[in-house]
Amino acid sequence: MTKRLFAILLLFLFTHVAVADEGDILKEVERSARSWLEFVDRGQYQESWESSSQLLRAKTPEAAWIKSMTTIRSSRGAIDTRFIATAGATKSLSGFPNGDYVVLQFYTTLAGKGLILETVTLAKAQDETWRVCEYAIK
Repeated sequence: MTKRLFAILLLFLFTHVAVADEGDILKEVERSARSWLEFVDRGQYQESWESSSQLLRAKTPEAAWIKSMTTIRSSRGAIDTRFIATAGATKSLSGFPNGDYVVLQFYTTLAGKGLILETVTLAKAQDETWRVCEYAIK
């Protein structure tokens, strides 16, 4: 009986640690995404490109990124609020090498212009930081 109780306690401890780690990772990823989105919200598209992952920078040249972001964001107006809608982790994404990815979706309200859905995909870099590798608006 003592061995079973010990095994159950040990299992509970490891399960609790795993759940805590997942929560910490989500907080870290969300913090990274929101920090990056601040550049975009302020129209600092060059800075958003520079602080993005190597994957995004290799896929999209800086000038093309700035032009695309200017077109996408300038007509949308100021951000009122941004709420996280979904979060999901994966090891593979179309168009990217296998790795650690988290896809966050935000419901974002714009000043007088309604609601948009922003999708921010982050990749875990070699230095263990999470950096944006893809961004889309619907």
